[in-house]
Order: sequence, then structure tokens, then C-alpha cells
Amino acid sequence: MKSMGRKHRPFFRICAIDSRRPRDGRPIEELGTYDPMILDTEKRYVINKERAEYWISVGAQPSERVWVLLKKIGIAPKVKAKPRRRPANDAAKKA
Repeated sequence: MKSMGRKHRPFFRICAIDSRRPRDGRPIEELGTYDPMILDTEKRYVINKERAEYWISVGAQPSERVWVLLKKIGIAPKVKAKPRRRPANDAAKKA
């Protein structure tokens, strides 16, 4: 998800992006949008289903939020996305 919008008005673009690029960097392809401020839950997201299926088939790994949205439109990736965790400090391990 590429973060757009402004303060107190979030808006996201669902993108296929290289994992080595920054979150809001240049995407490979934009697959749809997600607007959490829309009251009707069915209209909050618009996703190109064919392109999303293609990217999943070639090994793209959706984030947790995108995984939930894909599940709602009928695309169930085989493996649920794992949350990214920060590496623990050595000092925290010893204590």
C-alpha cells in the first residue's frame, strides 16, 4: 500500500512494488485504491482482480491489510502475510 492523502484524511494506492524500494516509492504497477473514510464498506476498495491474481501467481507477497482486501474480493493467497518485526536489541535479550 502506498500512503497518500493528508492529515486526518488517509487514502492508499494498492501497488506491486519491489521490496527494496521505500513504501511510497515508485511502484512497478498500481493495482487499485483503498479509501478507509468511505462509509459504505463495499466501496472502500477498488482492485483490478486480474492483475492482482497475476502478481500473486508470480510470487508477490501482499501486506496484511492487502491480504484482507484480496480475501474480500475472492483472491485467497496461499500463505497469509507475516507481520514485519524489528530485530531485538542484544541488550534486551540479555536482560
